[in-house]
Amino acid sequence: MTNCPVCNAQVTEKAKFCSECGIQLTEAAFERAWIIAMQERIKSARHNDGLYNVVAIIGILLAVAIPFIMRFVLHYNMDTTSWALTGVGILILIGSVIGIWLDNHKVQQLIAQLEAGPQGEEEAEGGKEEPEGEKKEE
Repeated sequence: MTNCPVCNAQVTEKAKFCSECGIQLTEAAFERAWIIAMQERIKSARHNDGLYNVVAIIGILLAVAIPFIMRFVLHYNMDTTSWALTGVGILILIGSVIGIWLDNHKVQQLIAQLEAGPQGEEEAEGGKEEPEGEKKEE
């Protein structure tokens, strides 16, 4: 049993079509389906970038705007609440930067897998054993 490259359903090795999504499972169709599946994984990995950017902007506003407004606009010293909000802003900013970095790292790994191709992914996983009738002669 193998898995469909698109929907990940289990199919028999002799099947020509996936019983779940209907994709053709020949070698050329398999590679096309694998490429499309990898592109979808990359797109979904990049999906959170906008959210992390908004959170980073909120963190910057809290960390920078509150001390600036308290000190130079209102001419007050920073009180406990202002310091707490500034600290929260810094933590939010750090968290969003880490999130952006992790997402970019995941995207880079997926792009490397896509460049290696489906054969490169199989080799990275330990490779699949070839049936005896299809062994390559060296």
